[in-house]
Amino acid sequence: MIRKMFLLVAILLISGTASAQNWIDQGPFPDSTTFWRSGHGVAVDAENKVWLSLYYPDTSIPIVINGDTVTVVDGATSALRTSSLHVYNADGTKAMEPIHALTYDGKTDTLAYDTATTRNPTGVAKRITGVKADHNGDIIVMVGQGVSLMFRINHKTGEVMNRVNLASSSFSGSPASPGIAANGNIYVAPVAADAPISIYNPDLTWAGNVALNSPGIGRNLEVSADGNTIYWSAFTHSGTYKYHRSDEFSAYDSLGLILEGLVSESSARHPKTGQIWFGNAQAGAILPDTTRYSRLTWYAIDPATDEIVDSLNYDLPFAPVSTRKTRGIAFSPDGIYAYAGIFDGDFVDGVLYNGGENPQNLPYKKFMRGMVTSIERDPAEIPDGFTLSQNYPNPFNPQTNIEFEMNQAGMATLKVYDVLGREVATLVDEHLVSGKYTATFNATDLTSGTYVYQLGVAGHRLSGTMTLVK
Repeated sequence: MIRKMFLLVAILLISGTASAQNWIDQGPFPDSTTFWRSGHGVAVDAENKVWLSLYYPDTSIPIVINGDTVTVVDGATSALRTSSLHVYNADGTKAMEPIHALTYDGKTDTLAYDTATTRNPTGVAKRITGVKADHNGDIIVMVGQGVSLMFRINHKTGEVMNRVNLASSSFSGSPASPGIAANGNIYVAPVAADAPISIYNPDLTWAGNVALNSPGIGRNLEVSADGNTIYWSAFTHSGTYKYHRSDEFSAYDSLGLILEGLVSESSARHPKTGQIWFGNAQAGAILPDTTRYSRLTWYAIDPATDEIVDSLNYDLPFAPVSTRKTRGIAFSPDGIYAYAGIFDGDFVDGVLYNGGENPQNLPYKKFMRGMVTSIERDPAEIPDGFTLSQNYPNPFNPQTNIEFEMNQAGMATLKVYDVLGREVATLVDEHLVSGKYTATFNATDLTSGTYVYQLGVAGHRLSGTMTLVK
């Protein structure tokens, strides 16, 4: 049975310590009743709003833009598909109406297309191929399939701030999901092979190339915070190509393929740790190396060493078939929450479902990061009651200890809540033998403030408060 908790704590019954880190699966996002077909990208803006792009429509209904029903080329009203953007608050409530068209400087790019012709009302197919929050928390949107466009959307208003046509003699076709450095530079490449990996300034003007020919076909590009290391995930080559320069004045050198056998179609940089995350899943006929990497799992690497240091699994209540792909991941600005999306998460054995036969609709999920912690049992202590001591040190930054005693064995939980009653960490969720324990809690990813820690054993509860000061 898969436990949904922040960390799997190993208890040494005699003495010693253990530590672990995990991501808790908080279920479908925004909820299990919203019916969508295939996630295709996700971004989190500066206000923690979550921007979700869809490959297929949530329903085949006429699309209304500015009060008018969109029509196909011959003038007949039609049920249209849309590669629209849906924007939600972190609690799953709607933050904006769906965005079906992008208008800038008097030009409107309609994202809807007819179900029969797969063309939009202007006769050109358009589909969102990538979304990413920029250095200011606004949203960069890539639009392809017949065009090569890049937009910046104001995260507060939903209005287009910039638009650029990427099409040129060297760049054509659908743009992949971009990478964005801390200074706002945007790194883009087309999905197709043998095309440039280019750099655009924050104002969307061209600034140069990383490489003239991107190897293999890919859907995602990532970049380190300083912009000096570039990762191009070529799923046709079953790995990620790494480019590096020593500083901003130097040219990029290709360092070859890393993560061989990991077939990635999405990636993101963690805003706090700087780790680079890559999703792993089968891409068409391209199979991942399942002896080293699990399907529907995102892996984080340390950019300094390329070593895998963390992972996040997209658990499904049914067997993951080959059509499901890790198509999007993004983190909240504080790094505590992750939003992940998969392609074809709405099919079971090739049959589309809508929450009736199956209990969940799963194109997107929300995860919460576990805290690095440890727990130690003192073998010399024989407790005579059920107690919870004041944490020490207190106030603390970022680590503190919490001692508790239980004179009978049983299921024990030790959880941390913020002042609004929201759970922010689970330190213990395990059957423990009687004894005195010390849990060491590291709150690196939490903000300053007062927190409540609560111990539960056999239906009894004890609580204490602690203060994190950074």
